[in-house]
Amino acid sequence: MKKFLLLTLTLLFYHALFAQNIQVSGVCIASPVTLTQTGQENGKPLYQGVGTVNGNAGVGIAIFWDPNENLWFLAYNGQPYFSSPANTSVPPGTASTNFSWSTVAGQTCTGASPLSVTGNVALWVTFGSIDAHVKGDNLHVNWTTEKEVNNDHFEVEASTDGEQFVTIGTLKSKAENGNSDITLNYEWTGKAGMSLSVLPYLAFVLILLLFVRRKKTMLLATVAISFVAFIQVSCKKDKDSITDAENYYIRIAQIDKDGTKTYSKVVRVNGE
Repeated sequence: MKKFLLLTLTLLFYHALFAQNIQVSGVCIASPVTLTQTGQENGKPLYQGVGTVNGNAGVGIAIFWDPNENLWFLAYNGQPYFSSPANTSVPPGTASTNFSWSTVAGQTCTGASPLSVTGNVALWVTFGSIDAHVKGDNLHVNWTTEKEVNNDHFEVEASTDGEQFVTIGTLKSKAENGNSDITLNYEWTGKAGMSLSVLPYLAFVLILLLFVRRKKTMLLATVAISFVAFIQVSCKKDKDSITDAENYYIRIAQIDKDGTKTYSKVVRVNGE
């Protein structure tokens, strides 16, 4: 009996400590309601709670993903009232200018305050301008953000065709605690002679070094890195060289603290 009570208390403590919650309010919801993650539905988290909606108490409120419609739904008693097309790992938050919740056709739900969805939600960065150009032997990438929420860092990605991208650099967010409502300016600089065709192999070798300890394996890995470096130098002016600016594209990936990722627009690298 004691073991059972101890297990129950442990589970309750775990649930209280790690449960992922969402708070919804506004429109026809009388007062803020907490939705708790109760499981997974269609491969994404399901959130449920009870509140007063349109003057009716005890109404079941849920947020779930519908893979057939490719939409997040906010439903009352199983009837969707709001939807969002943002294909995120968790429901989108209303504090982000990148996301929107729209009223489902035929459903009426109005109130003095707009819909608010906060808590364990996706809140992405609002990008401003972005520019990439080669000056001398260096590639300069500049961008601005107009708003950042829960942002951790950025990754600079390059491509030879504008479709398949590889990461060539990272930069931490300047926003305090990852949050900002003002325009922030960023600049990343890297060598322009880098050959993108060998970047995946270089990344593999660097990762290999993290996991190997034997001298023989370390020696082979070092030789491999040297070989890759040689290829980079020899290929500096081939069709994959960033010095040939017209053949290159850049985009910025933004990564939230929870790992959620979004991208800026794609721009072509400009020469001097």
